[in-house]
Amino acid sequence: MQFGKAFQYKKWANRELLALGEQQFSQLPERDATFFVRILNHTTVVDSLFISRIQGKPEQHRADNTPETPTIAELRQTMDVHDSWLETFAQTASAEALQRVVTFTFVDGDSGQLSVEEILLHLLTHGSNHRGMASRVLAENGLERPRDTFTRYLHQAEPQRRSGAAR
Repeated sequence: MQFGKAFQYKKWANRELLALGEQQFSQLPERDATFFVRILNHTTVVDSLFISRIQGKPEQHRADNTPETPTIAELRQTMDVHDSWLETFAQTASAEALQRVVTFTFVDGDSGQLSVEEILLHLLTHGSNHRGMASRVLAENGLERPRDTFTRYLHQAEPQRRSGAAR
């Protein structure tokens, strides 16, 4: 699996959604605007928890979201830090490192055990799911949603894929 490319996509998709969300944020009802930020904040908190677990460092959060709701600018900064770490890690991790099993305690107190590879897959699917939820908030309010599919990302990142495609 090409985790490096997958995390490049995750970073790109997060940036696309936040940029579009910020442009239209004032058009969202307060409840939807709060949900938009908090569901994405949840994903970056979960990223942070699992990054700490991979690194064997103390976790920075005691729950799967923060008590306070960050601004979009604060969210973007935190999300970018986590996405950059995950992208670099995924590009450089050895096969052996990906198979390492991490034992941890979830924020609800339950025990868990995943390989690093499983953690990375979880973070990719978890983020995708919640980006979809945030995009849905935009759609429900008649606003533009990002066109953030993996294929679009690949064709933007590697334009030769379009020119070399069979017709």
